[in-house]
Amino acid sequence: MLQIDMKSAIATVKSKRAKKVAVQIPEGLKTKLTEIVKEVEEKTGAAVFSFVEPCFGACDLGDAWAKELGAELLLHFGHTQILGQSKIPTVYLPLEYNLEGKKLETALKKLDELLRAGKMKKVALCTTIQYLPCLQELKKALGKKGFSVLIGKGKGAEAGQVLGCNYSAVKSVAGKADAVAFFGDGLFHPLGISFCCKKPVFLLNPIEGRAEQLKEQRDLLLRKRIAMVEKVKQAKTVGIWVSTKRGQQRAKLAMELKKKFEGRGKAAFIFASGLLNPEYLLGVQVEAIVSTACPRIALDDSSSFKQAIVNPNEALIALGERKFEEFEFDELA
Repeated sequence: MLQIDMKSAIATVKSKRAKKVAVQIPEGLKTKLTEIVKEVEEKTGAAVFSFVEPCFGACDLGDAWAKELGAELLLHFGHTQILGQSKIPTVYLPLEYNLEGKKLETALKKLDELLRAGKMKKVALCTTIQYLPCLQELKKALGKKGFSVLIGKGKGAEAGQVLGCNYSAVKSVAGKADAVAFFGDGLFHPLGISFCCKKPVFLLNPIEGRAEQLKEQRDLLLRKRIAMVEKVKQAKTVGIWVSTKRGQQRAKLAMELKKKFEGRGKAAFIFASGLLNPEYLLGVQVEAIVSTACPRIALDDSSSFKQAIVNPNEALIALGERKFEEFEFDELA
């Protein structure tokens, strides 16, 4: 169950004596939005503006909108800070999972079996922000089983933390490890790790109480991405998409890619928007898209686009500047 630190949120609003407060939450928390706002208003007396436009990370900070609305404080739920100074005082309130001990124990037992079967003794351990408070206890548990556990520190992230666009923490120690264990749910992050670290990657899922090595999933994703890159190779017209979100904006990279595609005889155009929505391209005559925004868009949402869509690293493969063997997830860090 997700734990929301409302106590800190309320205390901050009171200490700042804020009369107007903006609230920004991730999509998965929207069922709790009215409950959160009601509690803030009732316990502080502040008026609350709730941003309902999708928020996908701390790269997507609503500080500029909050300032325009006259808010004196922004409560950003679900993420830790990755950007520099905000336009108004901002409080980051990460979510935490309250884990079920029995399922975690089952998952750990399975991971133990898998690591021993592969004769892997040194493990690089990482997770996402909502599981971060569990990482040291998990390190102790694996240590008691005889494993040497490494937790790395990267750029723009906490020790052991990975983001969908930043694997620097685990990359900093993966070279010393026999394997990487990702603690959390979902496949995106551990699959990204499997390409950037070139080590066996295990998913330790405390929600479902299981552990597995990501090999078949990795191979399947790679085949899909190779097929997508081939479509970009064949395309004669390419759109290069730039996000206007402060933490995702890579206009310089878009300009560089445009020149590279034009140098290969392709027509290239730069498009810009906040959200990268397939509907925005209705009627636009391009055969392929390169997204320079959040890396997850090209990978998670590719089926929503009529055009082939790739990330910058994949675009370089399509251009012949990189090899398929060098495939890895795009990073913003």
